Amino acid sequence: MGRSILVALIVSLFGVSSSELLSSKAFPARGFAKILSTEEAQEKLNRYRSLVAAESNASVYHQAYSFRFRLRHMPRRGEETIRQGCLSGPFIGHGVSRLRLYAEGNATDQVYLFRNGPVHKAWRVNKVGETSSELIPKDWFVPLIEGMNQTPFDLLMPFVFWEGKYEKSGKVAGRPAHVFHFPYPEWAKKINPNFSHIAMGIDDTYDAPLRVENYAAGYIPQSEYILQSFKKLQDRWIVKAIDFKDGKTRSNTRFEITEAAVDLDLDASLFSPSGLSRNLPVSGEMYQSL
Repeated sequence: MGRSILVALIVSLFGVSSSELLSSKAFPARGFAKILSTEEAQEKLNRYRSLVAAESNASVYHQAYSFRFRLRHMPRRGEETIRQGCLSGPFIGHGVSRLRLYAEGNATDQVYLFRNGPVHKAWRVNKVGETSSELIPKDWFVPLIEGMNQTPFDLLMPFVFWEGKYEKSGKVAGRPAHVFHFPYPEWAKKINPNFSHIAMGIDDTYDAPLRVENYAAGYIPQSEYILQSFKKLQDRWIVKAIDFKDGKTRSNTRFEITEAAVDLDLDASLFSPSGLSRNLPVSGEMYQSL
């Protein structure tokens, strides 16, 4: 598996079969993988953190991307619903991204900015020209679209920089990996006392996340992110579809990229709170249909 595919997995979060997710009661790590020392485990986690928190410079923004996507919500019972949007960032794998959700009817688009790192933050604007407002942590757990499963927390991924504990090594999604345990901090438990921890498996070779599960009380994940497919675009692989499953309602919201534009030359200010209300200068002909 090449580096380009693993970078795509960073953006898509994690890949594993749905049958394995549904049948497991704890994070699976079976098979051979080297057991890490305390120092080796910390170094591996720090390498992934370094990629997510990479400092942006002028050259980075010549590698920017913009993905048009649709959200297809599939409840256990009832009719499906679909929404459209656009996800963009300085480069694939970077911890800074902006998300535009296209409005329906007379409503206005919502635009979010996510900045992961040792200090993680998120902002939102509701229309062009409006001043952005910073989301408080309680807002991170509210669905981006009412009735669907994705939340700002899912895109922000703040747990990457929480205090992580190395648990075990083994095979995750068919690859040698190392599993880390991230307890929810006290500020999060004040929002929801049932929050417990997040488990993440990091690939042994490429230091990329293969799978993450979000736990409340008990042994069954309250939410899961599942890579469904990816596609080759020019000389790289990008994610095609990701499922966001809710363990309680057993509903699924599928994030599916429909068009992609890569190697864009975008100004850094577009990925700042002050630039969030501006439209991206990406014309329709720059996108390739997937």
